[in-house]
Amino acid sequence: MGRGRLLIALCVVLVVVGAVVYRNAFGTTRAPVQPIAYSHRIHAGERKIQCTFCHENGDGKTAHMLIPSAQKCAICHRGIKADSPEVQKVLKHADDGTEPQWKRVYGMPESAHVFFTHVPHLRAQISCQTCHGLIQEMDRVTRVVDQSMGWCISCHRQVPGAMQKIPGTDLEVNRLTECVVCHR
Repeated sequence: MGRGRLLIALCVVLVVVGAVVYRNAFGTTRAPVQPIAYSHRIHAGERKIQCTFCHENGDGKTAHMLIPSAQKCAICHRGIKADSPEVQKVLKHADDGTEPQWKRVYGMPESAHVFFTHVPHLRAQISCQTCHGLIQEMDRVTRVVDQSMGWCISCHRQVPGAMQKIPGTDLEVNRLTECVVCHR
């Protein structure tokens, strides 16, 4: 086999391996087993508890939606299903002043250099399901939305009023697709 063919074969193998690693780390199939079995189907679906009741973000004072503390869960669960083995785990954390080591389902790798904040998305009244899928139907949260750069840009292009005229020209650009909006 010539050097050229060997180099091409090596490149193909590297691309395939890279794609598999990326998909496993950041693709749409991620559904890690959590330290406590928690059902969004029961809480957000059957009980119709709003996402922001548990996942606070300080009325826009923080960029992220916070994972509720064991103390927050204990507020309800000291009296609701307190005998459940999974609830017992939460109550033990609450009593001990510790937190379960939840595994991230959504998020961007550090290498992407993406600055993301929920604040403008909440203000624009974008539903949680738009970016996280039908969470209210999930017993175990699964990454069903591929939050790639292309996916975000396609949504940003649909925002009314995002077009902005460049001063001194006849050109208009979508201000939400400028690199600096997400990459800082």
